[in-house]
Amino acid sequence: MTFDRRSLLLSGMAGVVATAMPASIALAAKPPGNPDEGFARLLRRHTHAFLHRSPEEATGLGYDTGANASLRARLDDRSQAAREADRAAITIALADLDEIDVLALSKPAQLDHAVARFVYETLADTLGRYGYVDANLRPSPYIVSQMNGAYYWLPDFIGGTHPLESAADVAAWHDRLAALAVALDQETDRIRIDAAAGVIPPGFVIDRAVRQIEALRNAPPRQSALMAKAIARAEAAGLGDIGTRGEAIFAKAIAPALDRQAETLKALRAKSVETAGCWRLPDGDAYYASALRANTTAAISPEELHREGLDQCAALIAEIDAGLKAQGLSKGSVGDRIKALNADPRFTVSDDDAGRAQIIKAAEDTLARVRERLAGAFSAVEIDPLVVRRIPVAIENGAPGAFYSEGVAGQPGTYSLNLKTPGEHPLWRLPTLTHHEGIPGHHYQASVLRHGSALPLFRKLVRFSAYTEGWALYAQQVADELGVYEGDPFGRIGYLQSELFRAARIVVDTGLHHKRWSREEAVQWMVDNAGESPESTDREVVRYAVYPGQACSFKVGANRIVAAREAARARLGAKFDIRGFHDLVLRSGPVPMAVLEEAARQWMA
Repeated sequence: MTFDRRSLLLSGMAGVVATAMPASIALAAKPPGNPDEGFARLLRRHTHAFLHRSPEEATGLGYDTGANASLRARLDDRSQAAREADRAAITIALADLDEIDVLALSKPAQLDHAVARFVYETLADTLGRYGYVDANLRPSPYIVSQMNGAYYWLPDFIGGTHPLESAADVAAWHDRLAALAVALDQETDRIRIDAAAGVIPPGFVIDRAVRQIEALRNAPPRQSALMAKAIARAEAAGLGDIGTRGEAIFAKAIAPALDRQAETLKALRAKSVETAGCWRLPDGDAYYASALRANTTAAISPEELHREGLDQCAALIAEIDAGLKAQGLSKGSVGDRIKALNADPRFTVSDDDAGRAQIIKAAEDTLARVRERLAGAFSAVEIDPLVVRRIPVAIENGAPGAFYSEGVAGQPGTYSLNLKTPGEHPLWRLPTLTHHEGIPGHHYQASVLRHGSALPLFRKLVRFSAYTEGWALYAQQVADELGVYEGDPFGRIGYLQSELFRAARIVVDTGLHHKRWSREEAVQWMVDNAGESPESTDREVVRYAVYPGQACSFKVGANRIVAAREAARARLGAKFDIRGFHDLVLRSGPVPMAVLEEAARQWMA
């Protein structure tokens, strides 16, 4: 999944101009002097204003210091009023861009302008719809689900990310803890507003979300993700016990807010349906087309994408079939043989903490091995520390199989595995998952961006699933090309099966939201064709129900990166340098796919 799992609510990049210096920003659109410098000043003003509207993002970027230290005590505004202000402000942001003479800009600045325009135009569209959109431009029709909402994302942010190095940090932490209750109530209000307009999550989504909300509500606060890490960090820093006051805040403010949210969702349960696709929602077909564009950054119809997914699945199934037969596995469908491999004692671990530890150790060993081969395809770069851990038990029922979170303020990155059922991670498939989330995937990508790229602050803020997820999926192919599966035929089958899984995601996502498949049909298709387990597949399909289009971004992004690479190779011939191409993609930072392709054309020239 995306390299930053802090799905921080985007109060709208449009909102960068809603509360700070709108008049001066407008005047800055036509500054005297160098056009690049004037445009850069405009984006800086947009960005600084946005960070004042998104204190959580400010903390993630280390911006909440000095004159901006007061941001550390706040959370993002999740109210309906804030969203409406953002909708109005997007007009100003787009007008600012229209005032820029694009042809007067340098080629790199033109690319920055194209990135900004895609962000603002996407927000102009998505902010005009129900639900919400996060900082990765991933829309969801539901304010709260088993995979999003303040209850889901903020405990790890408050407990694990908020800096705790001084008495002022402790005071800010207590303020942020109290602000969680406000954030919860703001979202609860928006759940009611959307429900009145006919937007109610499917019943199976409500059930999962309520269970997780109640799990946070009923867990001993000191032992929850919200407080446990923070208490330990504060004690280690000599800041004393922050938990006693934290418990009081939880009991007085947070627990009642969680109760109100759970009760609101329970009240909607009787009005819910079991249909997963967003086509059933108001203007649902248009919502899905919008979500696909936001996630893939490509103008492609659901019907065309569905056909592409089917074609890619067919090609990968044929290649996997050949690999399985080479290992003496020829009976039954490819899906049946993959299921058999999943249960093969050679590749399974015990269903206990010892098995979980074995999986974590195997992932760590994979990371060490691939590091030794990086010079074959990448320039030297500083790679930040990476920790492999289990996804917190409180959220693993609704969490994906794995995800990556970028470290902030000197903290290591985290590769999190869902180890509720260790058998869902057979060892023949684990290396490719580790390459995707770790190296040379998301973690390597984040390390290059942090240490090897001189992007302006605006460009460090924006994120695109097709770029981040597309890179991580492409990185799996690069790992294979580096020879990591030499002598490991089952590991390479695991790589191909991972590619098949991502192609199957396209089929299933478009199946749910465009072809109007039922949840059961979608699960069965993926189980039969990609060899996935029913339990993990059901969790995946429920994810697709709340993030329409996001599952398509992986393969669409990877395909476009490969196409750009091969176009460069064909044009440059012997002059083509894979390290140079990878430098281009990684150091360009997150961009829509069309912008990356233009950057590649400039690089070739």
